[in-house]
Amino acid sequence: MDPVDYLELTVLALLWGFTIWRFTRRQTRLGRAVRLVALLITISFTINRRELSYWTDQVLHVADISVPLKNLATVGASAGMVHIVGLMSPEPERHRRLRAWTYALLAAMSVAMVVLFLLAPRRMERWDFVYEQAGTPIVTAYACLTQLGLAVGLACAIALFRPGGRRAAPGALRTGLRLLSAGAIVGLLFMLNRIAFQLTNAAGWSIWDSPLLTSISRLLLASMLLLFGAGAAVPAFGGVRRWLSHYLALQRLRPMWHELTTAVPGVVLGERPGRVEELFAFGSVELRLYRRIIEIRDAQWQLAGGADGPPTEMGRQDVDGEVRELLASRRAQRTATQPITAPPVAPQPAPPAARSVVATPVASPGHNDPPDRPR
Repeated sequence: MDPVDYLELTVLALLWGFTIWRFTRRQTRLGRAVRLVALLITISFTINRRELSYWTDQVLHVADISVPLKNLATVGASAGMVHIVGLMSPEPERHRRLRAWTYALLAAMSVAMVVLFLLAPRRMERWDFVYEQAGTPIVTAYACLTQLGLAVGLACAIALFRPGGRRAAPGALRTGLRLLSAGAIVGLLFMLNRIAFQLTNAAGWSIWDSPLLTSISRLLLASMLLLFGAGAAVPAFGGVRRWLSHYLALQRLRPMWHELTTAVPGVVLGERPGRVEELFAFGSVELRLYRRIIEIRDAQWQLAGGADGPPTEMGRQDVDGEVRELLASRRAQRTATQPITAPPVAPQPAPPAARSVVATPVASPGHNDPPDRPR
């Protein structure tokens, strides 16, 4: 295999990994649209591999059936990008008619591609008819329609990602948006390359059939998808990093939590998780960390109020550090996704609460209060 093959296989593995990860998590309406686009792009690029394309034709017993399958998947991804533009638009009603006409255009292109595919002479061979009959009127029209469908999706990507990359604060989100914008630009270069291939063959020139330009075309396609995958993954890696920090904090607090809740078992919210069970419980980590901090503070409060002093030297600095880390992470998430519309309000001291209340969201001194609250 040449280096481009290794790049294609790497991109293919990353795309499937990202798509599977998206399907394992709950998604909003926008997230479901992104997930569908990722799935269609992954399917299209998977079938585009020569080995898998030939295998698809042999299994379905239809010559070159893999060609319209991958092209229609690309058109579907472009329609998904149009839908995402509508979901993220600040004024969805403003361009609703334009989006409706774009959907109609993509649907008409899909029908025309199917008709041209049925009219084109095809053979059950390794090379598909777009390469074998490049330059013929039917194939040239088919290829231009496929590239036009790709261009719609790339235009939507540029309209979404370039302004967002300029507005975003420095960090993972801005880096991801810039990578996505670069992927769309490389995709436009790939589209122009494919159109030039068909037009030069229609004019009787074979310059675009050279192995070098063929490798450049494959490199452009793989680079486009690699940039898209990296751009989508960079913000996701930030979420993975936050999840890992919360998971490690949860495990570090367990010895303190175990000692305190053994002395005051009534503060535990629900059943006490076992050590092994907690090591392999990977869901709702942030919520579990938040509950653990509440239970630790409740136990410290009860022990301090029910006797002359705490029976054990636990200190509060470790817990305060975890609270600060959790609050800072939440503030970073909010500021990365939405602008600050009003100055922060200084926290006010809360009135004292009854001592019999345990593990409830009351704001009594030392009970689930931020580190900067006056005490």
